[in-house]
Amino acid sequence: MDRAMFSGVVALIAGVSVYLLYQQAATVAAQTGESDYTALDAATTLVDEMTNGIANAVAPTPASQMDISAQGELFIRSRERCSLTKYRLGDGGETIGWGHYGAYGTLPASITQDQADAMFADDVQSRAAKWVRLYVTADVTQEQFDALCSLAYNMSPRSFKKFADSVNAGNGIDGIANQSVSWVPSNLQNGIQNRRNAEMMLFDSGVYA
Repeated sequence: MDRAMFSGVVALIAGVSVYLLYQQAATVAAQTGESDYTALDAATTLVDEMTNGIANAVAPTPASQMDISAQGELFIRSRERCSLTKYRLGDGGETIGWGHYGAYGTLPASITQDQADAMFADDVQSRAAKWVRLYVTADVTQEQFDALCSLAYNMSPRSFKKFADSVNAGNGIDGIANQSVSWVPSNLQNGIQNRRNAEMMLFDSGVYA
């Protein structure tokens, strides 16, 4: 659920709850001739809590204090191919599982699905989320943090730092994301462009496409 939809759902729940509480207060007043200030106070408190909840859910937070969400992990997996046997890359390294990277000759020939999932969970924290917290000093939303984790997972820390510098300067990721397509061989550029488009949509609009 994106930020706009979440805010709408919470606002609807708040509105219905407040309406019911005021109806309760009106019923008590009609029966007793006195206003039920307890119900009215509860309604006011509920409005405040709902408003604060919406603000906290969508407000930017320092990246250093954040972690990737479950939706963010699914977003990355949907753009990685899980291979239970290793294969070589053009840069002299090799990969296995959900894009787990190693120098040539350092990875096992094959792994199980459970091992691939465990490697992914470790890589997300030890590489992606760690680099975002380390290099991004700006305040970001959860969706923006997840988009940055997807970028960090898909490149070296040196390359990712260019994205972090752009975000820290207030320029977002669109410009550098489109430039980054040229950093890979031409036969991979269509796939990378599709991934960057999805990451830009997540960063800019909060949509997990």
